[in-house]
Amino acid sequence: MSKNILVLVSILALIAGCQTNHPPRLRHGSSFGGIIGDYFLDPENLGKHQYKNGYTEKIGFVYTCKGGFIDIGHLHESADRTAYISRITFENLIGGENEFSFQVIEPTWYFVKIEYPKEWEELSEQEEIAAEISIKLGQYFAYMTTIWHEIITWFGFKSTGIFSEYVSSFSWEDTYSDLLGINLAAIALRDTQHKYDDAMTMLIDKELEKLSAQPPKLARLANKKIYGKFYTGGLYFFTTIKKRNFDTGLDDGFITPWLVPDICPDSEPKLYPVPNLNFLYRYGFSIRFEIEPRIAEKDKILSIIYPNERGKCIQPAVHFPIIIEYIKKEAVEKFGPQVDVADLS
Repeated sequence: MSKNILVLVSILALIAGCQTNHPPRLRHGSSFGGIIGDYFLDPENLGKHQYKNGYTEKIGFVYTCKGGFIDIGHLHESADRTAYISRITFENLIGGENEFSFQVIEPTWYFVKIEYPKEWEELSEQEEIAAEISIKLGQYFAYMTTIWHEIITWFGFKSTGIFSEYVSSFSWEDTYSDLLGINLAAIALRDTQHKYDDAMTMLIDKELEKLSAQPPKLARLANKKIYGKFYTGGLYFFTTIKKRNFDTGLDDGFITPWLVPDICPDSEPKLYPVPNLNFLYRYGFSIRFEIEPRIAEKDKILSIIYPNERGKCIQPAVHFPIIIEYIKKEAVEKFGPQVDVADLS
């Protein structure tokens, strides 16, 4: 296959990856103590990933020896955030746009400003570079949207407009599950042999195998060990999450999963790198990325970073660490100094 044809196929795979033009579906992530019945899944029978509708997707938890609990709903949704944003980014890069914006699931606008390299319009490999940059930017933007989701739910945001999701904000498996989905989506978008949904289905199965996914019986045992330590209570509204994982990788570039002590005792955690913008310098691009929240909780959040002035936009790279540190202090005051420590004390 010639280089030009290979580039074209890659681009078509990227654009077709989302299957449609609409944003990704909201998946209701599972919550410990929040579901009636058995919500631990068989890793050998997770169904098929679907961007458009979820008839074949199964939502729940899988316990893995190297990654701890994986929230499969979070994994599916973060992957589709990546695919959707990558397509939007690609279209704007090819169109030579200097600014564009998008929404995903939350009532928030994301704004992107692009500075192109001087020789951009003359480059013969423009489409190839745009395709690759779009995937990497899709990963970065998608990851920021998932962190933003955790932030706003801490302050009581309701995805459905009815029930607060404070209970599950920064729960121990969320960011790691999101990051796993984002990383797998990038591989699926580069797969020129399979449709996006098919590629994601295969990749999920393979990666869970690498993480040493365990049957539901062991997942229930792991849940039994953390009950009373990580969380207490039964149904969603009567559950108290006593442990919160604030590791977003914005400091050291990696997220370390929380493994349940004494489950798979000889296993070492598998760390995944978080997306960043360092790759842009290699291509001569620069990006400015901002968030404009349009939620009821926005004033409380904005006051953390703009205490003495009115501000309406958030720069994730600058402001997320400040906001998360504020949230962490609140969590320590409420749940004690061990709130973000993965032990059974």
